[in-house]
Amino acid sequence: MVIWASNEIESLKSVYVETDVPSDALIKNRDALEDFTASVNERIGVSGRFTPEEVAGELLRLRKGGSLPRLRN
Repeated sequence: MVIWASNEIESLKSVYVETDVPSDALIKNRDALEDFTASVNERIGVSGRFTPEEVAGELLRLRKGGSLPRLRN
């Protein structure tokens, strides 16, 4: 299990809002998830820190916990 630091979670949330693509759509589209993961890792400043699977898992955890920001749609 991967441990996310609070600043990493905030970076993921920030990229999520900027990307403006619902979590389900990101998780279902491998290319979109890989691009999103690269953006999250770039924002954190550590290339390859998280895999697409780890990012997808954290997106789901945050959504189920009600902590994932709502998109503007």
